[in-house]
Amino acid sequence: MSQKRRSSDQVFMGVFLIGLAVLFLSSYWWPGIMFVIGLAMIARTVSEGREWNSDRNALIVLGIGVLFAAWDFVGGALRIDMDVMLPLALIVVGLYLLFRDRLRSRL
Repeated sequence: MSQKRRSSDQVFMGVFLIGLAVLFLSSYWWPGIMFVIGLAMIARTVSEGREWNSDRNALIVLGIGVLFAAWDFVGGALRIDMDVMLPLALIVVGLYLLFRDRLRSRL
């Protein structure tokens, strides 16, 4: 394993563990864990010398976190059932990740 890769993995784990500690202190597990994972992935990307927005997977994880954080605020007011919407939203994101290359090639 190269020194650069080892260093970036250390950055990932450091940010992840700090984020995990914040989750323990705040008890904001969902969707907080999505923010922690996404930020740790972005920190690793930056430590590898790439632009922060070049890691699409990290941005997708953060997007899921933002979606569900917003849903907590808006969905509660609208009385929308999360037991149905959460699995549907995750299925849609999963399908997009599986087929995004095929969709781009057609456009």
